Amino acid sequence: MRIGIGLLALIFYLWVIHSYKLPGVDAAVIGMALGVLVRGGTVRVPFPLVMFGCLILWGCLGLAVSEDTTRTLDTLINLSKLWIIAFCVVNVVRSAAEFRFVVIAWLAVFALYPVRGALYNQYICQCTTLGRVTWNFVFGNPNDLAALTMIPLGLSAGVATVERTKFLRMSALAGVVILSMIILLTQSRGAILGLGAAALMLFFTSRRKARDIITLVVLLGAAIVFAPKSVWDRVAGLANISVEGDMQGVDPEASAESRWQIWQVAMRAIRSNPVTGVGADMMPIHHDKESARLNLRSTMRGQKDTHSTYLRLAAEMGVPALIIYLTMWGALFRRVHRVRRSLAKVRPKDHQVLFFLELAMVAYMVASVFGSYGYLSFTYLYVCVAWLAAEILERETWYVSPKAAMQIPATAVRRR
Repeated sequence: MRIGIGLLALIFYLWVIHSYKLPGVDAAVIGMALGVLVRGGTVRVPFPLVMFGCLILWGCLGLAVSEDTTRTLDTLINLSKLWIIAFCVVNVVRSAAEFRFVVIAWLAVFALYPVRGALYNQYICQCTTLGRVTWNFVFGNPNDLAALTMIPLGLSAGVATVERTKFLRMSALAGVVILSMIILLTQSRGAILGLGAAALMLFFTSRRKARDIITLVVLLGAAIVFAPKSVWDRVAGLANISVEGDMQGVDPEASAESRWQIWQVAMRAIRSNPVTGVGADMMPIHHDKESARLNLRSTMRGQKDTHSTYLRLAAEMGVPALIIYLTMWGALFRRVHRVRRSLAKVRPKDHQVLFFLELAMVAYMVASVFGSYGYLSFTYLYVCVAWLAAEILERETWYVSPKAAMQIPATAVRRR
């Protein structure tokens, strides 16, 4: 592997969007674009990236109905920049060696920002939000911190399975425990439900149920030991969920009740504007007006986030935009799943990498029900990483060079 300008720029980009130490995103993107140009070869535009482009184009229809076209246009421009970044990522990383380098570097960056900061806030300065661990910037909300930890958790489990270097393998194992503990410390019920959905998927689809379940119980059990009692008190409140009761009594701070009312406002917006929505990034303003008109409680008024990726996309860009977004993820799941199944018998460790990544994607999609991630760079970075994992591991192993990988029987990588 030759570490060229494209890979260096990608690692720099990952460091910038996690640490916020420098305003260097533009420089990183220029570096990645130069890396793509210098490298040459076939330019790749995978189907999920096509769907992402369609999502942006459909969102442009909202300019005709938006109450603040400047705000909507800025959001669409930012999404277009994310499309360019995603395009660069899938074209910068071409081989298994490069993919391994990027994944390990990303996990190292994530360990520094936000994991290190979150652990410091929890155990040293005790700077928590109502007992829920957070860090800074995009990780400053406990629910978002938990959701954004899902994909690194899956990658960490994959590295722990396939990595030969003992230090990296043990670091990845420790990462599984620590990242699971971070999710629990956030006390995010949406993220914990996501982990539960992933655990169910593991139970029903794993080819090595006994080993995987025992490993899961041991690692999560280690994380649970360090989780405070307040985590389980908060999760226990889910037993009080009642649609008829408007989610009252789920938690003392009435966050579930507030979120339910916010979702109701979003549903009204979807029914009123099912095709174009109210315009990208306009739901906070729309909610402010609707909550006053409906005379909601003061805690439910103001420019509130929708707290749901799916409802926000449908409310701001229309139901077709939501369908496009789900199609993007559906195509990605199908690609990863097909490659994973083709490798199950011939390359079980590479199969496990894709399996843990698939579990992480399921957990992230479930957590997205309770958080708005449709405009975040991390969402599309996750899409790129999942697509690259399937694309690269289909033809190469985690370690073997492309020349050696060609000696693997064709049936080993044939799609089913």
